[in-house]
Amino acid sequence: MSAATGLLTAAALINSGPAMAGDGLQVTAQDDVQPPNSQWFTGVGIDGATTGKGQLVLAFATKPLDGTGDGAGWQSSFAMNFSECQEIAGYKAVFTCKDGQRPPEFTVSKDAADMTTLYRGYAYVPSGGDLAEGIDAARNAGVRPTTATSGMSQVVVKTREHAQLNSVAFDLPNVPAAKTVRQELRVHANDAGELYLNFLLADGQVEWRGEDIRIGNVTTGPGASCTLNSPKLVAGLLNLICQLEPGDHVIGYELTAASGTHAWRMQALTMYDIYTRHGGDDTYVRQYGAFSTEGAPVLPRHNLLARDSSGQLFWYNGKGTAATPFYPRSLLAGGWQTYNKLTRLSPLAENLSYWMDTVPAGAARGRGDLVARDGAGYLWYYDRQFDYAKPYATRVKVGGGWNIYNQLTGAGDVNRDGRMDLVARDASGTLWLYKGTGSTNSARFAPRVKIGGGWNIYNQVTSGADLNDDGRPDLVARDASGVLWLYKGTGSATAPYATRAKIGPGWQIYNQLSLTGDLTGDGKADATARDASGVLWLYKGTGGPTAPFATRTKIGGGWNTYTAVL
Repeated sequence: MSAATGLLTAAALINSGPAMAGDGLQVTAQDDVQPPNSQWFTGVGIDGATTGKGQLVLAFATKPLDGTGDGAGWQSSFAMNFSECQEIAGYKAVFTCKDGQRPPEFTVSKDAADMTTLYRGYAYVPSGGDLAEGIDAARNAGVRPTTATSGMSQVVVKTREHAQLNSVAFDLPNVPAAKTVRQELRVHANDAGELYLNFLLADGQVEWRGEDIRIGNVTTGPGASCTLNSPKLVAGLLNLICQLEPGDHVIGYELTAASGTHAWRMQALTMYDIYTRHGGDDTYVRQYGAFSTEGAPVLPRHNLLARDSSGQLFWYNGKGTAATPFYPRSLLAGGWQTYNKLTRLSPLAENLSYWMDTVPAGAARGRGDLVARDGAGYLWYYDRQFDYAKPYATRVKVGGGWNIYNQLTGAGDVNRDGRMDLVARDASGTLWLYKGTGSTNSARFAPRVKIGGGWNIYNQVTSGADLNDDGRPDLVARDASGVLWLYKGTGSATAPYATRAKIGPGWQIYNQLSLTGDLTGDGKADATARDASGVLWLYKGTGGPTAPFATRTKIGGGWNTYTAVL
């Protein structure tokens, strides 16, 4: 059953000529099943070579047409909204439509009752034919056999509640990498209809990597037939279309996951369609079944931000590969030159996917919220959001007085309460912790807590990523001689960092240093550093507590066009 089957307007229908056997003239009209809040188009299909001009007779009734006129007309839930045809004098709800005229069109009201049925008798009268015979044939269409040029059809209204009597039960075992597993859909078809099947990621995961998972070997029973639309699982692509008669059906298929498939939480989505034509409301019966693929964990990719001297802010999407860690940049917006300090509160992680964009509150927290300080000392907060066109929401003013600090760095979730924190150093060298509150108004941070003094020995402080794989974000600081020091996170809000450990010397050659999160796809937090010539270097994380970085590798040159690399 298809919403597009066989409904034609009179302009395409009223062919001409006498109804002769040699012409092969055939008039057809399908039965329709429609929801409330829809349009019923009453034209019929006319096929065959004809000569001359004919006309179509249409009769409408709330009961099968038996020639008595009993039930002639239509229910109050049907309203005629258009017709170029003429109602025939002396008859109720009987129309004649001449060549090129559009037949009646009805609006089915939103409150139409379930199983409301309207009948349509039809008869084609060729040029020179007897109109009275055509009227008689249309008005008696319910008690006479269907002929090549006359008959009866009907439209039945079925509500959404009725449609939901059609149900699917899922038997979906998990699919290991490099394995084939059989899954089944057990369908109770209260009504004949079409079943559509496709596969989606479950909400809250990173975006699909395009891994090779395939569907095949589809089986059905009596009263069901299926067509494989696409053998590969691609987010949003329809895989299977099944035509079902009323009854209970088992539809089986195999899923095969290629070697190297990762562990994804998946949804099998079915949509059941009982209607020949849809209306203004969503009438598909959607049902979900959950399963997983089994393999290595899916690791989130991390990205980079860079601001140039004109104030344009660019986004570099991470590839998850060490050799070429970034895709070409994309411009977010201009106007960022008004800020003298930018920092991410945590590494800039990739978007999470949500079906129909129903993103729960707080889902983007910890994925790279941005704070910026302007020349007047005001701090502004930019919330991450999962929108490619606008990855940051409109800024929120935190407050003034932030120009007392010469270092601001996002600290990640220092005390592991699910909220991102900020570290600030004042002119005396005291380091302060601003714990995140999770608030959506201006009160983004709790009153500051003193971490300690003596931090003015460092000319670079950056933090926010977990370098030693203990689940706590760490901090690195570079002193005047170029030695880089690691302060491991403790998880404590009052003493967030342990005693420093030496990473190594020689870091004075860099004028930008950032803890980026995992850029290489190995689950270890990495760092980037830019030298005076504008070359950006990758320091691949090791996860080690004493030597958190491997030997550097070159990302590329030209990064001296940027005043900030985050």
